[in-house]
Amino acid sequence: MTTGEKIYGCRKRAGMTQEELAERLGVTRQAVSRWEQDITFPETKQIMELCKLFHISSDELLFGGDTGVQTEPQHEEETPEREEETREHKERGAEEKKRDESGKGVTWGVIGHGGRPVFEYISRRRLWGMPLVHICLGLGMCRAHGIFALGIFSAGLVSAGIFSAGILSAGVFAVGLAALGCFVLGGAAFGSVALGLFAAGAIAVGVMSFGAVAIGHVAVGAFAAGQFAVGDVARGWLAVGLTRADGAHAFLIPQALGELKEFLSANVSPYIAGLFEDLANILH
Repeated sequence: MTTGEKIYGCRKRAGMTQEELAERLGVTRQAVSRWEQDITFPETKQIMELCKLFHISSDELLFGGDTGVQTEPQHEEETPEREEETREHKERGAEEKKRDESGKGVTWGVIGHGGRPVFEYISRRRLWGMPLVHICLGLGMCRAHGIFALGIFSAGLVSAGIFSAGILSAGVFAVGLAALGCFVLGGAAFGSVALGLFAAGAIAVGVMSFGAVAIGHVAVGAFAAGQFAVGDVARGWLAVGLTRADGAHAFLIPQALGELKEFLSANVSPYIAGLFEDLANILH
């Protein structure tokens, strides 16, 4: 159901006419009619009043839930006195609807989610059944779900929030194909604590990891542990360290740089030997 259909259903369930609802909200009957036809949307104050009047949450009114009333055409029966007014209203409404269908969204500032102040923006345009943009900011459990999502809890192709999940994700706690945050899980992860195929952070765990503490198949950091480890302290099958190196093939730099180059040239490749020499020089 659309927001207009929900308003219509709630009004009918309450046994109110458009005029009665308009009077309670301090707006015109035409404004109520436009809401119910999804031509325009209520402003912040009216959203608050509608939620209080019909005893429903803003979530239910704006983008979820059922009013329990079968929806019908939202037009009130016109009287002869209103014919001219209605004709003008329809002409204006057609222009407004045309503008709304251009893809521009509608912004609400609402009091909802347990009575806490919340600012919300939900775009009219949708892709794959989700709003193109959904922003939910405020106190309490603010949830955003859209192609582009921003909220306390957010999920989308591109998302940002305290708790965030998406293809591209940023947040204190972030999960995604590419994720950025304090505690991060992703294909490419960047954060204080990062876990991923490619991980970079204070503590990094991944196939390739870079950090103060780095653990992975290839690990580079102050403390590095992995199959190939390079760091101040390094542990691995091949360990290259500045102060300590432990492993099957361990080399301290710069003292054993020549031995390292010979080992890599013989067992891996001259190209890799050159890369390790450059990396060792940078660390040194």
